[in-house]
Amino acid sequence: MNKPTVSQLLQLLDKPALLGWANKIGLEGITLADYRKKSTKGGTDLHKEIELYVNDKIPFTDQETQKRFDKLFSDKEIISIESKIETDIFRGRMDLEMKFKSKSYVVDFKSSKSGVYFENILQLVAYRMAKKSDCIAVIQIPEMIFKPIEITDYTPYESILEALYIIWECKQSTINYLK
Repeated sequence: MNKPTVSQLLQLLDKPALLGWANKIGLEGITLADYRKKSTKGGTDLHKEIELYVNDKIPFTDQETQKRFDKLFSDKEIISIESKIETDIFRGRMDLEMKFKSKSYVVDFKSSKSGVYFENILQLVAYRMAKKSDCIAVIQIPEMIFKPIEITDYTPYESILEALYIIWECKQSTINYLK
């Protein structure tokens, strides 16, 4: 049996805030597919520009974004970008690993202005489990704002991810019975 991705594990969670949001955009006459296509394109494009700049020194298309990125990373060291991660219970792809003030961070780029959700924290904790990093953070794009997430005890989050893996395994073993 293949290991699930971090995203597959997180899809097992109920996300009640999404119901209200989906209803709101539906009432505005926007389909989820159209909204997702539009919102992910900008984030995906900027992710790619960041990766090209870090790996190949290809400048950003927008000079203001370039300046904000350079300013943000003037006192930080990028260890890896868009790297694969894997543990005994999941696999995935992490946006960024960096050092700042002698601490290592796993970082996810987020274009959402509405804050960091519980699922975002679980995603970052999963990356931290794989990379054994000290801390987790998000970088809000395109503004390039570094937002460390202060957690003193990661154990409950790690336990949730382990429980989700058990649920995923059980679900996988029952899928054949539903056919």
